[in-house]
Amino acid sequence: MYSPIAFFCFDRPYHTYRSLLNLGQNKEAKDTDLIAFLDGPRQAKDLIKIELVEKILIDNSHLFKSLKIVKSNINLSSALNIRKGVSEILSNYKSVIVVEDDILVSKNFLNYMNKSLEKYENSKKVWHINGYNYPLKSNNNDYYFIRLMHCWGWATWQDRWAKFLSNPLINDPYYINSIFNKEMRRELDLNSKGNFWSQIEANRLKKINTWAIFWYCFIFYKKGLCLSPSMSHTKNIGLDNSGQNCSGTSNINNQILNNNASINFPYEIREN
Repeated sequence: MYSPIAFFCFDRPYHTYRSLLNLGQNKEAKDTDLIAFLDGPRQAKDLIKIELVEKILIDNSHLFKSLKIVKSNINLSSALNIRKGVSEILSNYKSVIVVEDDILVSKNFLNYMNKSLEKYENSKKVWHINGYNYPLKSNNNDYYFIRLMHCWGWATWQDRWAKFLSNPLINDPYYINSIFNKEMRRELDLNSKGNFWSQIEANRLKKINTWAIFWYCFIFYKKGLCLSPSMSHTKNIGLDNSGQNCSGTSNINNQILNNNASINFPYEIREN
């Protein structure tokens, strides 16, 4: 049985349409349950676009084994909608594949996600399956482990997420600030090559309201690893000022997707 897809959407009909069509090109889609979490309006004018998104979901339900739409009457925000939605699915399933309405996936995305979830289900050091990766020059069917978590198409298991939920402080930036020393912050930033700790500070200062950086911090704190493709299986089409936390354009997203069906899993579970 394939893992269900948690699909998160709000007020972007065209983005939703493109994302669903991409998912539907995966041969596993017709045997996969899609649970769509449709966020509620921030203001009355949002209702028209939300209704259009719901219609697009229904019109494309034939691409999947089943469709369930979970509508919120209030605006939860992307961060809370995702936390609640993933938690709801993992209360009934042992794993979940997560896609947002601005993510395009390769035609082998679901194959990669399901095989990875099955292979590493009992490897407790592996916490997360990345669908996305930065553009790299490498063999496109190679995969490796890294501490870094990406949230542009991903998957995880019930037991890992339950540990995340069991810590009531882990989504508090003040708590994260207290348990991460200078060296840990540097390592979180890939030895100063990344810029991830700044998201904790931005959440603390209420400049942004995001969820993924806290999941990444928890995985890192638990010394967990994330499986990553050398060549990305996903890309973000929401870097057009249409979303809540993504804007602008960047060469990190200008790439051809990985459509190679073969998967060379790493020989060892260690960071590479």
